[in-house]
Amino acid sequence: MNLRKLILPILSLCLVVLSCKKDDDAPIEAPALRDRQEVYDENLVEIETYLETHFYNYEAFDFADPYSQANDTFSIVFDTISGVNSDKTPLMDQVDFKTVTEDDVDYKLYFLKVRQGLGKPVNALDRAAVLYNGTIPEGASFDSAVTIGAGQPLNLTTVGSTFGVVSGFREGIVEFNASTGFTENGNNEITYDDHGIGAVFIPSGLGYFAVPPSTVIPQYSPLIFTLRVVSRSNTDWDEDGIPSHMEHPDGDYSGSDDDTDGDSFVNFVDSDDDGDGVLTEDEVKQKEYEDDGANAFMTKAEAVAYYDANIANNGENELFIRTELKLDGTYTLHTTVIPQTLVDGVLVSNYLNSNITTVLE
Repeated sequence: MNLRKLILPILSLCLVVLSCKKDDDAPIEAPALRDRQEVYDENLVEIETYLETHFYNYEAFDFADPYSQANDTFSIVFDTISGVNSDKTPLMDQVDFKTVTEDDVDYKLYFLKVRQGLGKPVNALDRAAVLYNGTIPEGASFDSAVTIGAGQPLNLTTVGSTFGVVSGFREGIVEFNASTGFTENGNNEITYDDHGIGAVFIPSGLGYFAVPPSTVIPQYSPLIFTLRVVSRSNTDWDEDGIPSHMEHPDGDYSGSDDDTDGDSFVNFVDSDDDGDGVLTEDEVKQKEYEDDGANAFMTKAEAVAYYDANIANNGENELFIRTELKLDGTYTLHTTVIPQTLVDGVLVSNYLNSNITTVLE
């Protein structure tokens, strides 16, 4: 999975530098990194030129019925606008963009949204399963996933010793929703239903910059990924029972700005979010459901449906966490109850309120 192999090129570069010393042991300096703004300016021209001169196979997609079964197997293919394709609509007329700031550079990240997807939205702190193909603008592919196998789902954000994906890929993924389910077609073939489909065009500063993990990728090259977003799942990096993407009182889910108690640890890696001396995990209550009161959950869908029908709106602020497949083939539903208290007319979760120190059993 090249998306996450960022440490290997760095290590390799160090080994090359160490092994290339002259016989007199004179130090060899590693080549200086190029200025990020300068590289981005060049990348932007290259990306926008690509968008003006290329199209995708939009005529093979049924926009009249975007969530048809036929569209569930649609894969994006890019081609040059020329010859018999001279009348095609350029990508530039079909993409959107957003600004992503990293290393003091404001990057324009273009993305193509063929369809949004009808499943759950993806958050930057999630894990996500994605079918994708990564290429450079010249067309050579350097990484792909045509099935959801080993290495998936992907951690979208680097936390501690766990590597995420390049930030441009993550910021593309979060523009889409996951699938609503899947259909088994026989011969071990699976079609994912109603998933998000699109592409993202990534400046090298949001990709691999000077240390690409593959010889296919030149230094400072932009990247292009086609995407089919299959599923998303919660993370809980501080193991306090609260999904990491929920530990953001301002609701932006950025993963970097929310530090309720000002202790320099953002909430999703802070064991005591409000600094009241009571661990967050003791201010919430984790629950498990192994059946619907009579029958065990035989599928993940049954457990999720039970949550939606009986728990989601029970007035206890009880969040869905995950489903767990047991050895006997049944599923266990995991939830977390988050007590809240009215403060100046606004409900505030107790684990974010330093004035509430109630320990739950």
